[in-house]
Amino acid sequence: MDDLQSNYTPSGFEWLAREPEFNPSKHLALEAPALVETLYDFGYGQDDVAQCPSDFAVSAVFRVLSDEGAACLLDVCRQLSAHTSSNARIERNCRGGVYRSRFLRDMCLSPDIKDFMSQIAGVALMPHTISHQLGHLNYNPHQLGKNVDKWHVDTLRYDYVMFVTDPKAVVGGEFQYFKGTKHEMADFKRLGQEVPSDRIISPEMPGPGYAIMQQGNMVVHQAKGLRASGERITMVNGYVAADALIEDFTRYDQLKLVDPADVATTEYARHHAQLAMRLIDQAGFVADDKVHIANLREAARRLAAVADEIEQTGDVEIDHY
Repeated sequence: MDDLQSNYTPSGFEWLAREPEFNPSKHLALEAPALVETLYDFGYGQDDVAQCPSDFAVSAVFRVLSDEGAACLLDVCRQLSAHTSSNARIERNCRGGVYRSRFLRDMCLSPDIKDFMSQIAGVALMPHTISHQLGHLNYNPHQLGKNVDKWHVDTLRYDYVMFVTDPKAVVGGEFQYFKGTKHEMADFKRLGQEVPSDRIISPEMPGPGYAIMQQGNMVVHQAKGLRASGERITMVNGYVAADALIEDFTRYDQLKLVDPADVATTEYARHHAQLAMRLIDQAGFVADDKVHIANLREAARRLAAVADEIEQTGDVEIDHY
């Protein structure tokens, strides 16, 4: 994540003038979830699971932040609300906050949280190397009853969804996921059918700083709107598999629709360049030329495919159900 620790910042982003300094010893209160469910529990078969780095689907609710940490994050997110944007799925969100808040950046890059999330997911993770996939913030729409976010799967594999505001202080605003496959959800949409209410899970969040972890591109989820006036903010932080041999899953066609064109393409290109470099580094110092030749050819194949993807991506719509 050297790009976040250097002067490599898109134009138009400035650091907050006033914010706390992230301190893991004061701001974290990591508590393991009581339950972890698998993709098999959601009805996925072996073929789908084989395409994923692990069979992890979703966790029970767990704590991430201390009371002080939650209060600091809330202060930062309220400041970042001045930089919200909207798209066809979400009316008010802030992306790229790690270019504006050092507190948010350091929390999203925290090795302690990364190791904790790796244990939950059952695979070694690292913070996402696309900066706009770190610390994504969702704010409630101004219109009561309007969903914060529609039913969807994510443009990345692993992320946790954490409440920044107190979910018990508002009416509505539930985070929900569908206990089933994305294929079933696509069928419901195609046939114009309602999602069965007994398969919609609304995890109870005890307070701010609590979260769930998910394999977001496999678990269909949404965020309900508020039914009475109030404030609802959640944060989503993304991860990629640490093993560079694991194929990446990032939806460039979707990122282009929600992020500025220069940011989306530059971050995506850098992301894959870093993956290619990690593929080379991962081998270490070995004398067998065949290892390096194979890795270089694989890196070249991947980079060529990414170049083709960027060149060929046309006009699409934001995916949701």
